[in-house]
Parts: sequence; C-alpha cells; structure tokens
Amino acid sequence: MDVVNTIKVILAKRVDVTKLKPEDTLPSLGLDSLDLVEVMLEIEYALHIEFTSEEITNLTTIQSVIDLINAKLA
Repeated sequence: MDVVNTIKVILAKRVDVTKLKPEDTLPSLGLDSLDLVEVMLEIEYALHIEFTSEEITNLTTIQSVIDLINAKLA
C-alpha cells in the first residue's frame, strides 16, 4: 500500500477523505492533537516506522505528514 492510500484509509475512520488535498490543514479536517497522535500511531503500525513526539507536533498539513513518512521510508 502506498503512503497516500495508507493515510487515506486511516483518516477515513475519522474524516471524509473523498476531497482530501495535500494542502489541507489537520485542524481543518477536525483533527485535534489527540486524534493526530492516534492517526500517527496507526501509520507507524501500518508502515513499520516510528515517529518522535516532536515530529508529530510539527505536522500541520496532509503534505507534511506525507513528507515525514516518505523521509522515514527513504
């Protein structure tokens, strides 16, 4: 499963992903800090990677999530 699809599958449990765009901010999707941590934990499990708390708190958009994941997978 590619990164974008993984994110969409996980986010679909919380938000409508049919019109999801990379520039969407996480708060605009209705994700608070707890939601974001839960999403990132699910992504860690799905893709077998780990994030630091600092990395997670610096995420602001869907694109920033994609970029962080791609950096971890590189």
